[in-house]
Amino acid sequence: MNVGSLQANYTVARFWRCALQVNPSGYQSKYRGSEHGLTEREYNEKILEQCKALDVKVIGIADHGSVDAVDGLRQLLEADGIVVFPGFEIASSEKIHMVCLFPEGTSSGQLNRFLGKLDLTDVKDTIWPSRKGCLELAQAIFEMGGFWYAAHMTGNNGLLRLNQDGGGLVHIWQDEALVKAGQIPGPVKDLPSNYRDIVLNKNADYRRAHPITPLNAKDVAKPEDLADSGATCWIKMTRPGFEGFLTAFKDPESRIRLGELPEFHYSRIEKLSFYSGYLDGIVIDFSAHLNAVIGGEVPESPRSSSVCAMHSTSPSSGIRSAAAR
Repeated sequence: MNVGSLQANYTVARFWRCALQVNPSGYQSKYRGSEHGLTEREYNEKILEQCKALDVKVIGIADHGSVDAVDGLRQLLEADGIVVFPGFEIASSEKIHMVCLFPEGTSSGQLNRFLGKLDLTDVKDTIWPSRKGCLELAQAIFEMGGFWYAAHMTGNNGLLRLNQDGGGLVHIWQDEALVKAGQIPGPVKDLPSNYRDIVLNKNADYRRAHPITPLNAKDVAKPEDLADSGATCWIKMTRPGFEGFLTAFKDPESRIRLGELPEFHYSRIEKLSFYSGYLDGIVIDFSAHLNAVIGGEVPESPRSSSVCAMHSTSPSSGIRSAAAR
């Protein structure tokens, strides 16, 4: 993968824009009954153009029960420095739709072997469900080294909608070890009140020890779909990759954002440079979310004096900090 252009950004954690359910070229005609009018190559190139225009750095490719078209799109995107999580979408025996993603570099052959272990009822008709239940499939996906989230939770074949229509799925929702995240169409505040209370963990019947992590990851079936605000979310990682992606779900409140990132204006130390002496030439870049002043607020205290010395640009200090903003 050509990631040279991103290397300068790998020193601190930042939010990366992620589109976690991009479909291959044939999805629109096969599952939506209409044409986007593009050849596979044209479609892939348009997806790349949209990624560049929208600054999307991480893509999840997830077709229904198939990985046949993963490599063409993946190779084009990776050649331009975009990180690709290959995978697929399947349905459980309860008909819950599950998007399953795997580490970058997972081959299509390996993905097919994973699919073969999930007991799909008809491998030729890729929308048919598995014989296994959601929790059993979830356990299998995690054991394979992947990650899954509940697709379109409030729509057809979504975890919350299915429970509303037929009931009996609360135990799945409440299994925090296996059910970590789910896709919603936009901001949490815009959900219907019955769904919003469940996602915000305010409904006692669905109560979890920790809320589920909501994601914006709308199906992308045409290149222009990427521009939809519900198609992408922001995930904080130092280096965009599957390891950082998984880590984000351990602290989703601070590492996962929906919608546009708000602008914050505050002072902080951006970097620390050493010159002369044992540490001469060392430059340390600080992550914006990790800046802190430790100690009391008494102006004349020794701790405050040492912090002031750290900020000093005097040659005698041996330490120079970049201008705060």
